[in-house]
Amino acid sequence: MSRVSLLLVVLACLFAVQPSWASQLDFRLQVVPAVVYKVDDPGNAGTSSFVFDIAVICSTDCALTPISASVELSSAGSTVERQDWTTEMLAKIKNIRYRIEPNTPLASPTRAFTLPEAFDVRFYFRHPQALAIDSAAVRLTVADAKGHRAEQMLRIPIQYYQQKTALIVPFRGHGIVGQDWITSGGHGGFWNAFAIDLDGLDQNDGEISDANENAADAGYGREILAPAAGTVVYARNDVPTNPHPGEEPDSNWYRTLHDPVMAYAGNCVIIDHGNSEYSVMMHMQPGSVTVTVGDRVATGQVIGRLGNSGDATGPHVHYELQSGPRLWQYQSLPFRFQNIDAPLHRGEYFVAK
Repeated sequence: MSRVSLLLVVLACLFAVQPSWASQLDFRLQVVPAVVYKVDDPGNAGTSSFVFDIAVICSTDCALTPISASVELSSAGSTVERQDWTTEMLAKIKNIRYRIEPNTPLASPTRAFTLPEAFDVRFYFRHPQALAIDSAAVRLTVADAKGHRAEQMLRIPIQYYQQKTALIVPFRGHGIVGQDWITSGGHGGFWNAFAIDLDGLDQNDGEISDANENAADAGYGREILAPAAGTVVYARNDVPTNPHPGEEPDSNWYRTLHDPVMAYAGNCVIIDHGNSEYSVMMHMQPGSVTVTVGDRVATGQVIGRLGNSGDATGPHVHYELQSGPRLWQYQSLPFRFQNIDAPLHRGEYFVAK
């Protein structure tokens, strides 16, 4: 066999095995949310937590499967820890959160923020604050339906958020934290990762409620206040009250409403405080919202009344701080209120003055 023939045979063999590691797989990794914030855990635990999703974004074929993953956590350029995930482990955390599917509810926030993803996987970390973790390097290997594989890597900065606006609780009196931050198992979407649900209590810290009556809840109808001065950039006042606590509306209910995706938030006010910080108050009573777009409001000004509208299972106010004026499309931000000492975690009682 001539040298030329032998070379052709070798090249043919290399070409034959190349598809098993397919560099032609066209995909990239995207972190959701765009900026990952860590927060200190409650109870003086001395630990901090952060959560992020890695979305596999594909240009054409989205039939990709996770094969393996590794995450290296670093501080000041030095590796602190490495974790590895097998195919079996990834299968348990694989999800599709950012792609519109045939069964995606009409009012789902996914319809306001959608990605051409094959799948996504959620990573949650809790470590001693002393480790000062400031970055995560994620390597993810995927395979297509024919078994072709490829790997991508993404380096993600991890940081604390520095709040700029002094905020107060959006109502006065006794209250309790219901749902809390995603790092403590609360709100689960990136668009409300650091949102909390607040309900009013009576003076004995007892929540007066009845399974069949909104009005029996101690917080129902309580005045909702502007948490800080600013300009109203969104106000909605027409979403009906859910008739009974414990029952959230089905997807067909939203079809009768204007802009169903935004109706998911119920009667809602968003206030621009400047410095890319916006307060969001959701689920107020219909007809109670007292402000309109363009109004300037002062800290503590009444803007509506606590209700049970939109995607709510009972009377409460959903509060969050976000980086932009539109729901579901901007970064959710960690925050604190200056007029209470209680940590913002599920089950915590407080008195806002």
